[in-house]
Amino acid sequence: MTAMAEPAPTARKLHPLLPAGLALMGCAVVWWLSYYSQWQGFAHLDVKFACLNGEAMECDNFQDLIGPTVLPVYSPLALYAGIGLTLVGLYLTRRQKV
Repeated sequence: MTAMAEPAPTARKLHPLLPAGLALMGCAVVWWLSYYSQWQGFAHLDVKFACLNGEAMECDNFQDLIGPTVLPVYSPLALYAGIGLTLVGLYLTRRQKV
């Protein structure tokens, strides 16, 4: 008797929104890091980390200390948009029929 070979599981193709959202989140983190590292470099990253989502009161103080620069002031909207795109991409990838 010959055994029936089971079909190999097929991998789901990622929806294009998933890598786009991850790239946008990565760009937002690089923007945050490059903007806030203008004041004392990479020191005090624990305090500056609260500015990643823009909710800390210290963010305004850091922005005053940094002053006008070539970089635009960091805005967490890019991070939130990246999270939203990633979640939608995950949902659409999961919803695809194999």
